[in-house]
Amino acid sequence: MYSALWNTRAVAVLFMSSLSGTVAFPQAARFVRRTAEPLAFADIPLGRAPCTREPGSAAAESNAATVASSDVGSPCDTPPLKVPVVNPCNPASQEQIGCLAARDPVQEDLARMGKSGQKILRARERVLEILQAENACSAWFREKDSNPADIFRTLSFEVDRQGDEFVQESKDPSNMILFRNPYVAKVFQGDGRYAKITINTKGAFFYPIAGVVEVWKEGGPLYHRGSRLTNVGPYAGDTMHAQILVLLHEFGHVLDLLPADENNVDGKSVQNTNEVLRYCRAEIESKGRRGALSAAR
Repeated sequence: MYSALWNTRAVAVLFMSSLSGTVAFPQAARFVRRTAEPLAFADIPLGRAPCTREPGSAAAESNAATVASSDVGSPCDTPPLKVPVVNPCNPASQEQIGCLAARDPVQEDLARMGKSGQKILRARERVLEILQAENACSAWFREKDSNPADIFRTLSFEVDRQGDEFVQESKDPSNMILFRNPYVAKVFQGDGRYAKITINTKGAFFYPIAGVVEVWKEGGPLYHRGSRLTNVGPYAGDTMHAQILVLLHEFGHVLDLLPADENNVDGKSVQNTNEVLRYCRAEIESKGRRGALSAAR
C-alpha cells in the first residue's frame, strides 16, 4: 500500500514496503492476548521539489537536462513534502486491509468446553451487549468502573462437576419449610479484572429441575423427596434469562458492587439478585440482537 501527494506543479512518488504484525496468544488462568500492531510509518520528508524558473530563463535552461517537463515552473519556495503516519490496523479505521481481527481467548476456551461452554458463551455475549449499550444496567455497573464491558470481557469461566446437586428441604424454628437450591455460580469477592467465575454443572444455570432431600438439624440419613423445579430469581433454570442474571450477579461481586453472600446467609444472595433485577431486568428480558430467550438443550 502506498500513498502519494499531488501538487499542480510537482509530483512526488514514494514507494513503501508494507509491514505486518505478528500474533501471539499466551494465556491460561489470566488471559492476555493481544494482536501486535504493525509498525506505523514515520513521517518521511521527501525533500524540496525541483526548483526552476519560468521557461526561457537561464535557470530553466541550465536545468533542462534534469527537470521533467511536468516540473517546469515549480516554485522555488515549495516546502518539503511529508507522508503522514499510516497505521492500516488502527481500530478506528473503517477498513483494516491486511490486518487480523482481534481474537477473544475466553470465547475460544468456551468453544472448546462443548455444550456447557456454548451455553455460557451465549449468555456472555448477551451480557456484553448489555454492558456496551447505554441503559440503566450498564449505568449501574459504571458506578464502579467507567468501562465495565472491558473488564467483563477478561473474565474466564470454569465448571464445577462436583458441585451440589440436590435441593435441600428443611424447617426453620417456626416449622416453616425452607428449600435451598444447589449453588449456581461463585467468584471471589472484588477479584476484578481476569477473575474466574465457577459455574455448578448441576445447578440452575444448566438444569431446570433437581432432586429434593430432607435435611435434619440433628443429622442422620437424607430422605429423598422427589424433585423440584429450580430457578434464578423469577426465571426458570436453564433459560437464557436465568443465565444472563447469573453472570450479571457474579459480575456485581467481581466489581464489589454487590456485598458478599456466600451460602445465602440471611437471604443475602436473594437480596443481591433482586438488586441486579432492579437495574437490569428490562435488559435481561430484552431480546437483544440475537433474540434468544431460552438456551439450546
